[in-house]
Formats: sequence, structure tokens, C-alpha cells
Amino acid sequence: MKVVVIDDDLVHREVIRESLIMDGYEVTEAENGMIGLDIIKKERPDLIICDVKMPVMDGDALLKAVRNSDSEISIIPFIFISGYADGQGMINRLKSGADNFLLKPIDLNLLSAYVASLLTRKKFTSNYMTRQLDSIAKAITDSLSKEVTISSAVASNVNAYVEIIISTIQSIRKNEAGFRESIGNRVSRLDYMNFFLAEYEKRKILTNTTNGEDLSWFLIFLVAKSQLKNEKLPVSDLYVSVPSAKSTINARINTLIEEGVFYKTNDVNDGRRQLISLSDNFQANLHSHIDESVELIKEKVLN
Repeated sequence: MKVVVIDDDLVHREVIRESLIMDGYEVTEAENGMIGLDIIKKERPDLIICDVKMPVMDGDALLKAVRNSDSEISIIPFIFISGYADGQGMINRLKSGADNFLLKPIDLNLLSAYVASLLTRKKFTSNYMTRQLDSIAKAITDSLSKEVTISSAVASNVNAYVEIIISTIQSIRKNEAGFRESIGNRVSRLDYMNFFLAEYEKRKILTNTTNGEDLSWFLIFLVAKSQLKNEKLPVSDLYVSVPSAKSTINARINTLIEEGVFYKTNDVNDGRRQLISLSDNFQANLHSHIDESVELIKEKVLN
């Protein structure tokens, strides 16, 4: 445990230093608040013992600088020592954020007890925070839990611990975003066609009927799927694929041709066959509709 002792009185510093060393603490000294603040920022001590009246920067200014810091030094236990403070001065400084106040000449046994009490409380607080961070880490992912418990030095440093958790969360989010994007990119027009045709088969089992609208869209999606696969679809294949009479299918195809949805062409490789295709205008509108639907699905399901 590190303790910094800040006092412009060399004798007082040495007495306190020797007492703390005998108690097993590592001690650093400073002769004013300015030097002490530099030491505090660099060494991050576990406790600060500071005189009130000093040149350059006094104890009150140092306490304010420490407590107003946005780093972990703001929570370091702080003990004031002074030979001049009255009762109100002690009260005011305790209200300003000091953890204790001792009058000079210092009762070293009492100082030892205060130091031990504050450091024990700090240890309990640190252990509690570590346990809470562990629970957060484990809740996020098993790999994160393993990462943050590798080093006891990391576990004792809240900032390092939190940085690992934050970086891992960011990594998870990045991977998740990549995964979502890859999933979204794999949802294609052909997937949409296959989904519709599969659902049509399910509806057919449920209702055991096919109305005119269902038949039209079934024909449209069969033709659209063929075109997305860069295949030519013979009209004869529709007779095999569609669960309706040939005359019904022919009537529906002719209606869709009249409505500008389909058009027929002769197969250049076999003049006896006729090929069915979507008109350019209808195909463009259908693809636009499908793309909008896919984006809606991605927004609702993936986000």
C-alpha cells in the first residue's frame, strides 16, 4: 500500500514516514501541495496525508484539485494534519471531502488506526467493485470473463478492468453488426421468390383451393424465379408446376398477357415451344416491391 505524506515541516514528515514504514506501508514525501499533486498523479497512492498550511499550494487547494479530478485520484482517502486548525476549520474540511483530521503533535497510534481503517475500507470497496465488474463481464460473454480474470493486476485496477469490458463490448457490437450486415446481404430477391412459393404450398394444404388471385401470383413468381436464375421458362412447364387444369392456366396466362404482366416468345432453339417472361415494366415494379419488402424485414427482424 502506498501513502504520500505532504508537509513543509521536514521533522513532521520524517516522524510520520517512519511510523508508516514500521506499519508496512510504502511512503513517498512532498514538501508542498504542488509537488504532492504531481506525485499523486504519477504514482496513484492508496492514501494521502497532508498538512493544511504550506507554501506554493496549501492543503485546501490540494484537496480541491484531488476531489475535482476526473480520474481515479478523486476517490483516494485524504487525511488532514495541522497544528493551527480550530473545530470549525476541521468541520469545514471534512465537509469539503477530507476523510479525517488530526491535530499536531500527531498521535501516531491514532494515525495508524485511521490509516488502517481507511485502507481497509478502500480494499472492501475495491473488492466489491471487482465482484460487480466480474458479474457484468460474465453476463456479457464467457470469453470476456476469461479475459478480465487473467491478471490479478488488472482486477485490482478498476480503470484497466473497465477498459477491457468496454473494448470487448465494442468488439461484440462490431462483430454483431458485421453478422447482421452479412445476414441482411444474403436476403435476396431469389430468397423472397422461394419463400413465397413455399408459403403458397403451405396455404394450398390448408385451404385445398386455389382462387384466381393466388393462381396469378403463383404463375408470376414461377416466371420471376426462372428469370432471376437466367433461365427460359417454357409455357409447358407451367402446366406441370401449377395445380390447375390446362385450360384454367391458359386463360390466366392470356389475362396476364393482356394486362401487360407476361409476354410470350418462340424458343429459337425449338420452334414448337413457347417461352413465357415478365414484361420489362412489370419486372422492374416487382423487383422494387421485393426490395422494399426485404428492407422492411431486415429492419424489423435484424434491428
